[in-house]
Amino acid sequence: MLRPLSTFPALLALTLVALPAVAADPTPVERSIAVQKSMATARQFLDVGMSAEALTALEPEIPNADGSKAFLTLLREAYLAELSRLERADPPNAARATQIRRNLSLLGGVIPAPKPPAAPPPPPVLQAPVADTTADAVAAFKLGDYATASRLFATALALTADQKAAWAYCRIKLAADRVNAPQCDAATAATALREVTEALQLVPQHTELQKVGQTIIATANQKAKPSGVVAPPPVGTGDVLESASFRVHHTGDERAESVAKAAEAQRKVIFERWSGPAAGGWTPKCDIIIHPSAEAYVKATGRPAGTTGAAAVRLTDGRATERRIDLRADDKGIESNALPRELTHIVLADLFPDKSPPKWAVEGMAILAGSPEEIGRYTRTLPRCARDGDWFGLAQLLELKDFPAEKITGFYCQSVSLTEYLITAGGGERNFTQFLRDTQRYGTPQALKRQFNIDGPPALETAWKRAALEVGRGQGP
Repeated sequence: MLRPLSTFPALLALTLVALPAVAADPTPVERSIAVQKSMATARQFLDVGMSAEALTALEPEIPNADGSKAFLTLLREAYLAELSRLERADPPNAARATQIRRNLSLLGGVIPAPKPPAAPPPPPVLQAPVADTTADAVAAFKLGDYATASRLFATALALTADQKAAWAYCRIKLAADRVNAPQCDAATAATALREVTEALQLVPQHTELQKVGQTIIATANQKAKPSGVVAPPPVGTGDVLESASFRVHHTGDERAESVAKAAEAQRKVIFERWSGPAAGGWTPKCDIIIHPSAEAYVKATGRPAGTTGAAAVRLTDGRATERRIDLRADDKGIESNALPRELTHIVLADLFPDKSPPKWAVEGMAILAGSPEEIGRYTRTLPRCARDGDWFGLAQLLELKDFPAEKITGFYCQSVSLTEYLITAGGGERNFTQFLRDTQRYGTPQALKRQFNIDGPPALETAWKRAALEVGRGQGP
């Protein structure tokens, strides 16, 4: 026989383990507000498939719910969703699933029977005595052993599109390590250049891997030249318009003067936003190449046709010796999005000449230089990424050293959202820059504590996810 709902708060308070302590003597109004807020937050998390976060919001308020039928119904829904998630996990979390079932038994109703262990797959029928190394390659890739994974992918019998992307990532990552090593000589750079070029042929439609690969190709090209001298940007028979810090190369484009003026103004804004006033003009100047068409842009840069801009900086002994931005004349957002985005990459090389900030921060800062409409595309897409599992755990995102080989959309949406959240929560853009410097000195957990008084990535993840989902739903942060 089921117990009345009014008895559940006491039972749950005694049975559920590891619940936070309730604040001393809250008033009835305070208890009611806390319960309603926890329910609203939990509903947001459940709508995008984040059952664990929903329970984190609900369970501390069980003693305050006072037998509320709506609260207990929502709590049951969250437990059922979390139970389903745990049983689908690989490997399943049996201990947590048992605890969830015990809690559900207190709430009453029908509890789903435990899922029987999946039957082992039948042994594969080999059509030929040739070993397929695909599974071993995937396993090595997941462990971060990219050298072994690349070798095994090369001998695999057949690869899916995702496996080809993983193989391309391995080859690009290994080539990048060789090119960026201090001892890289012209011969090593030339070998890396060939490796990246072949890797990109595996993923012609993978925009982000193409972007990363072309950046490495540009660096390898520079180091592969025995003289070590960087050739000037290809301008053909076009015209050149110069300003204090820029040379704009174009082929009669009437917007060249406007682009030069916008670049000077945005350079000033970007420096002041993230650090402080710029210290005079750039030497050498930054070359901006306006390509007359998408085809000309792709031919000159090797970038995918879907991209609208590219930035490159060559550093020697902590000083920029070459700056370059490639843009497309057919891009309607050339001054409002592409130029400020790529110019942010150039400025960041001045602010961090010894070691670049984490990839998520660099991309987040660059995209936030664009128009509100452009930024909104990323914040509106984030809830879908959360629902589809197309994003990273925050601890993993914070420590990414390179562009990820998967979940690219989620990576960019998270990067923009997290950067914007920390700027809003921590006193502005310059404080965020100081946070990035602190991460290089003290590590991310201590930097979070120093600059934002946040007790490490888990605490940041809880607060940020709640704010990110609210913004994604069109609510205020």
